[in-house]
Amino acid sequence: MAVKVEIKVETAAASQLFIIGSSKALGAWNVNNAVEMKKDEKGIFTITKMMDPGEIVEFKVLKEKSWDAVEKGVYGQEIANHIISPQKGLVVNLDVARFAK
Repeated sequence: MAVKVEIKVETAAASQLFIIGSSKALGAWNVNNAVEMKKDEKGIFTITKMMDPGEIVEFKVLKEKSWDAVEKGVYGQEIANHIISPQKGLVVNLDVARFAK
């Protein structure tokens, strides 16, 4: 049975965000299927998806539906994929410093 997973992202570097990842719920690495996040009144971007528990899910944050707008580290360096194993009540909190463009 699928479980609800919430991903929250804080960034000052974007006015909209998308999640792209290995699971079908996160677009299956196809940027055309990247999932737009919702921005709340505090400026935190959030998305909630149903995923299979025990599945290993990798994902990245995008500023737009393009690999040219992928998240970067504080100094502009490449960063590894975020990796989660969905479980009931999982909340992932991320801070993204910058993007490729």
